[in-house]
Amino acid sequence: MRDFDEPTRATGPGVVVDGPAGSPTVLVIDPAGEAVHDEIPATWRELTDRMRIVWLRVPAAPGWQSTVDTVLTRHRNETQPVLDVVSSGPIAADVIDLVRRHEDLVRSVLLVDPEVDVDEPFARVVARSHDTPDDRVPAPLPLGHPEVVFSVVKALDELS
Repeated sequence: MRDFDEPTRATGPGVVVDGPAGSPTVLVIDPAGEAVHDEIPATWRELTDRMRIVWLRVPAAPGWQSTVDTVLTRHRNETQPVLDVVSSGPIAADVIDLVRRHEDLVRSVLLVDPEVDVDEPFARVVARSHDTPDDRVPAPLPLGHPEVVFSVVKALDELS
């Protein structure tokens, strides 16, 4: 299993943004802290021609919950806010709790390998790690994994 507490994951920007302002926004709340070099992961970059990606790196943003509140509140002033949230694993329950406070702004919460049961109408699991042949617990899929991007895009297309 990956160590999300690596010191290198806590360095770099807390939030990385790419894509045109005013476009539908996907807020990625990443407990693993990818996007260390001030760019969203390469697997997500081709999406930025049609949507805005806001990548929140939890290890580099100790007050990440207040950052989420700020990002969501900023969308309140947009004429047609379309905001989807993507997250995973150990913070899934916290993300769902945060979104409950902004349900009028968030269309969906798309989860990868959540460590909780998902029982909210706005939330659903879009990807899970594959079982390993020797019954070891598989490592959670990183949010930059191509399978995750494919599953998120498919879910967003179904919501449109």
